[in-house]
Amino acid sequence: MTKQQFLEHLEKGLKSKHVSEVSDIIEDYRVYFDEQLTLGKKEEDIALSLGDLESIMDDYSEYSKGSRKHWFDLVAISFLAIPLLIMNYGVLITFGASSLAFWGGAIYYLFGLDSLAFMPMIPLVPKIGFILVLLSAAMFMFSLSVRFYGILKSMTKQYLVKQAIRIGEFPQKDMYQKIFKYSGLLTVGLAIIGYFLAVIVAKDFQFWHVWEWFE
Repeated sequence: MTKQQFLEHLEKGLKSKHVSEVSDIIEDYRVYFDEQLTLGKKEEDIALSLGDLESIMDDYSEYSKGSRKHWFDLVAISFLAIPLLIMNYGVLITFGASSLAFWGGAIYYLFGLDSLAFMPMIPLVPKIGFILVLLSAAMFMFSLSVRFYGILKSMTKQYLVKQAIRIGEFPQKDMYQKIFKYSGLLTVGLAIIGYFLAVIVAKDFQFWHVWEWFE
């Protein structure tokens, strides 16, 4: 098979298989033929050394399909992943803001501040319980933020590097796991104790009415 016959058959076959960038592929083979001809080889021998035309066309066809599938998968995963990541980063900000709010509330009551009209007044004894609840809740939300950040960091890295995303268990430092576990239990326990302290002092199960929180 001559150079011209080889290139014509290859071009026709690639187009029939809907391979992209056919002209560039043909030009590469044309350059290869010219280089080999300058070395004194015959066109028939060069064509024979390149292998079976059908195999060459099949290889390019599979590669082209794989490239199209890759881009389709990338667009599809981006369509789902980007809104999911944005939403979850919003949740992370909410967790962090909640932790700061609990810290702020604890400091407000701890130092006996009364400059904010929307903050309810609490008698001294139950106030101590509420301060402890706020502090433990702040620690819980902080550890939850760290835990959630680790998950989001892993998900973001997967998307940027592998164009994939997975939700599952991710390794956490033992210290943060303990803070998350014990601060959560402590918050629930202190909240129950704080409620009953408030009930005892106010002598009413709906103590917030007695102290006119929502008046």
